[in-house]
Amino acid sequence: MKKVVKWAALAAALIALLAADALIARAWTLKNLSRDAEAAAPASLSAVDPLDQFRLERDQLRARQVAQLNDIIYSDKSNAQTVARAQAQLLDLMERQEAEVTLEGLLQGRGFEGALVSVGERSANVLLRREAVTQRESAVILELVMRQTGLTGGNVKIIPVK
Repeated sequence: MKKVVKWAALAAALIALLAADALIARAWTLKNLSRDAEAAAPASLSAVDPLDQFRLERDQLRARQVAQLNDIIYSDKSNAQTVARAQAQLLDLMERQEAEVTLEGLLQGRGFEGALVSVGERSANVLLRREAVTQRESAVILELVMRQTGLTGGNVKIIPVK
């Protein structure tokens, strides 16, 4: 039984490290793209796209969260109960990240280019590069988010950002 727990912890840690590595790589790429775009743009056009900025900040925050949870999991000072809670939080974080990536891909497939999704414990936000969202578009987005996350419609916000 103890070997199974150790293997499960090792597997969770490996998945977390891979997720953190992917987040850091994505954040680094977005940061450098933003920096390159700012350098190439005239001073009046150097404003960073709010969705790209939010995505970068979300990814950086998630990478820090994964790193902190891994620190707790692998600390010699952490007791079994603390490690178990950190592992559960890490798995929850990874499930939310998976939901975000999946929803962003589904929304892009439905024509919502550059959509950004942020899934929390009890709510989700969908940011779209649009001035407005029609009722039909809202219904499509809401149905996708509810199906993917299990959230109710009142806990999903659709926010047009121009």
